[in-house]
Amino acid sequence: MTLLFDAEVGREDFRGRRVTIVGLGKGRTASGLARFLVSCGARVTITDAKPREQLGEGIGRLGDTPVKLVLGPSSDDAALADPEFVFVINGVRPRSATILRALQRRIPVLTEIGLFFRLCPATIVGVTGTKGKTTTTTLIGQILSRAKRRVVVGGNIGRAIIQELDTMTKDDIVVLELSSFQLETLARSPHVAVVTNIGEDHLDHHGTRESYIAAKRNIVAWQGANDIAVLNLDDPTTMAIHTGVPSMVRGFSLSLRPRHGGFLDADGRLILTDGERRTPIIVASELRIPGRHNVANALAAAIVGEVFDIPPDVIGAELRAFEGVARRLETVAESDGVLWVNDSASTTPDATIKAVDAFDRPAVVILGGVGKGADFGELARVVVKRARAAVLIGTAADEIAGALDAAGAPRAGLTVELARTLEDAVTASRRLARPGDVVLLSPACASFDMFSSADERGDRFTALVRSFTEPVRL
Repeated sequence: MTLLFDAEVGREDFRGRRVTIVGLGKGRTASGLARFLVSCGARVTITDAKPREQLGEGIGRLGDTPVKLVLGPSSDDAALADPEFVFVINGVRPRSATILRALQRRIPVLTEIGLFFRLCPATIVGVTGTKGKTTTTTLIGQILSRAKRRVVVGGNIGRAIIQELDTMTKDDIVVLELSSFQLETLARSPHVAVVTNIGEDHLDHHGTRESYIAAKRNIVAWQGANDIAVLNLDDPTTMAIHTGVPSMVRGFSLSLRPRHGGFLDADGRLILTDGERRTPIIVASELRIPGRHNVANALAAAIVGEVFDIPPDVIGAELRAFEGVARRLETVAESDGVLWVNDSASTTPDATIKAVDAFDRPAVVILGGVGKGADFGELARVVVKRARAAVLIGTAADEIAGALDAAGAPRAGLTVELARTLEDAVTASRRLARPGDVVLLSPACASFDMFSSADERGDRFTALVRSFTEPVRL
C-alpha cells in the first residue's frame, strides 16, 4: 500500500466536513492545523492515545478553538468513527494501525505540511539534515529578509506554518525547516531544497537507516529541471539522494571546489562561485558560531542568498552578525575559567561528535537521555580521545557507559560518572571541570525520559548554570 498523503483538496473541500486529527502531543502542529481547519468551516476532532493528564501543554495550546477531544487508549477506535478526512501529526507512524485502517477505508489521509505545499502560493525554500537544519533555516531567513520580498520562516520551528497561509502571496518566500517526520509522506518538493547532511536519527520511528534516508530524499525527489538542490558535497549520502533527480545542483564543501555553489578556500575564506566568477564572502574566523560544521551551514545559507540575488556584501554582513540559535552550541556563561555551553539540541551521536570537535578546550560532556536505537561506539571513541570527563544521565546512561568502557575509557584516564538528575550532572561537572575546560551539555539522545523536550532540557541547564555564574542582585 503506497503512503503518499497528497489528496487533491482545497480549502473549500473542508467546509462542513468531519475532520479527525490523529495526535495532539505538545500541540504546536495540531493546534495550528485545528485553527486553520475550523476557519475553513470543518468540524474537527483531535484524538490521542495518551490520557488527558499527559497532554496538558497540547490542550493548553488549543485555547478556545472549537474542537472535540477524544483522548486515552480508546481513542484509536474513535479516531475512525465517522471522519471524511484524517490528518496525521508529525511523529505518528504513517503505518500505524489507525492510519492503515483509514487508508483501507479510502478515507483521505493528509498532513499539515503536505496540505501547505499544495495550497501555498509563495516560493518555498526547504531545509533538512540530520543536524544543522535549524541553524541553516534561521540564517537563510535572516539573509533573505534583506531583500524586498516578504520572508516567512516556519515548518519544524515556530508555530504551525499552515496558520500563515491566509496572509501569503506569490511574491513571498517561505523558508521551511523540514524533519524526516514531515518529509516521509510528502509528495512534493520545494523550489530550493537544502540538505545539510544525512547521518542517522529517529531509528525508533523509521526502523532502518534506509527508511530514514528515503524520507529525507523527498525534499529533492519531486523537483523539476527549474528547481535547485543545495547539497553538501562532503557527504556521500546527501549526494546519493539526488541520483536521477533533474534539478540543478549548487554544491557546498569544506574540501572540494564545485563549479557552481560555495566552498572554503585555502585562506579560510567562504567563496561563492557561479562557474565563471569566484566571490569571497567572509573569512571563516569571522563567524560567531563555532565549529567547522557551522562553516558548512553558512556556505549553504550563502548559496541560497545568491539564488535570490542578495548582494555578496549583504550576505557577508548577515553571516558576521549571526549569533546562533538557542540550545545549539549556545554559550551560557564563562566562570572561573570554565566555559559552559548549552547544546541540548544535539540529540544524535554524530551531532555531539561535531560539538566536541568544535572546541579546542578539554571537555566535560553531559551525555544521555533516550537513545532512539543509536550506536554510541564512534561517539565513545571521540569522547575518550577528546574529553576530560563524561557525566551520564537518563535511560541510555548504562549503554553509553558500556560504549565508553569498550572504547578504552579506563586506560585513557577518562572519568565517567552517572548522575540521577540534570541538577546532579551539573554539580558533578562543576567539580570535575578545571580552568580552561568547557562543560558541554550535548546529550546525543532525546529528552523524553526526563523532560518534555530538548528545549526544556536546555532551558533547565541554562537556569542551573546561571544560578551560580551570575552575580546575586541585592
